[in-house]
Amino acid sequence: MKILHLSNLYAPVIGGLERSIATSSEELVRRGHQVTVLTLATPAAAHHETINGVRVHRVRSVATTLLPGMNGDPGKPFHPTAPDPLTTAAIARLLRAEHYDVVHSHDWLMYSYLPLRRSRLGRPHVHTAHDFGLTCVRKTYARDGRRCSGPGLARCVSCASAQYGGPRSVALTAGLHAQRHRGIDALTAISTSVADALTRARLPTGLPVRVLSSLVPDGLDDLARDTPRPDWLPDRDYLLFVGALGPHKGLDVLFEAYRRLVAGWAGPAPAPALVCLGTRRDDTPPAPPGVLIRHDVPHPQVMAAWRGAAAGAVPSLNEGMGQVAVEAMLAGVPLVASAAGGLTDVVRDGDSGLLVPPGDAGALHAALVRVLTEPELADRLRRAGRRRGLDFTAARVVPQIEEVYRACIASC
Repeated sequence: MKILHLSNLYAPVIGGLERSIATSSEELVRRGHQVTVLTLATPAAAHHETINGVRVHRVRSVATTLLPGMNGDPGKPFHPTAPDPLTTAAIARLLRAEHYDVVHSHDWLMYSYLPLRRSRLGRPHVHTAHDFGLTCVRKTYARDGRRCSGPGLARCVSCASAQYGGPRSVALTAGLHAQRHRGIDALTAISTSVADALTRARLPTGLPVRVLSSLVPDGLDDLARDTPRPDWLPDRDYLLFVGALGPHKGLDVLFEAYRRLVAGWAGPAPAPALVCLGTRRDDTPPAPPGVLIRHDVPHPQVMAAWRGAAAGAVPSLNEGMGQVAVEAMLAGVPLVASAAGGLTDVVRDGDSGLLVPPGDAGALHAALVRVLTEPELADRLRRAGRRRGLDFTAARVVPQIEEVYRACIASC
């Protein structure tokens, strides 16, 4: 098959979504398919290149070309909730130049393809929802630290203003609420939580949502084992957090749980350190004593850090799926995670990890104490976690993606 992916960002910009797209694309190439990714141009990346067999085209948009001030970070452009004329024209040029069997979109860049879907250039279209962005402009589906009760124009504008500012919040929210998402032929979601939120979006009538998990590369367990232990890690036991360093990831909750852990620690050795690896944010809460924070850590070192941790914490208030939990389990760390969003699809409570209510520092503290003080429990979680993590690797997920493609092409 010849597959065209549409994604706001792609390598060298790498987050969970971008890593998942790159992993699936490279595995599809390995399985004999031709894969092209169309993504938005960034100042530091080439307009056309091939990365591990995947052809990458970076194209202009109004936001990146005519209104650069719309992007808070020029290195990470975003697409609006409406068609971008320059991006739509670039997609059309690519579709004229080459015949693709299927188009697979992953985020708001889809909105520049929808006007083309029913034209003579249109191809069968699969969309994967990696987060809550089809119904929430903040993409978190959370309000005031709790799960949102549902979209509403005035409510969404107010909620999103803190993130985007007033004018952009109005424009993005109005654009999203105006969408009917016609032109999607097959719809998948990376978790049951995201699939449930999609029922509140304006979707084509009768379009079913298939849960198809996000994925991680094969061999992460080997990477964790074979990468030398980073010399910046503490020389005693430590807990590990990996992710964006913000309250939406439950970092303030983790800090409070850690304060309680240190205050009540009665072991013969000092209390474990807390290591937090992630991306800088303006809203990172103040860290208590004993916390090591590092930014922009190379992925092999992250996996090695997971392998050496006494326990891992994923205390997010909500998650589309939770790739970080998969990576932790594959590295063999006993995991404590929030029973929030897609994490409940990934972590089986009491088997491959312990689940606690999101936002509950007391429950998080108690679960971490159990893992740290009950060796048999920790060993059981390590073993079951490794087995569970394999369910989310490319070798197991990509054949399901191929199945979605074939069914979509056959039905169009």
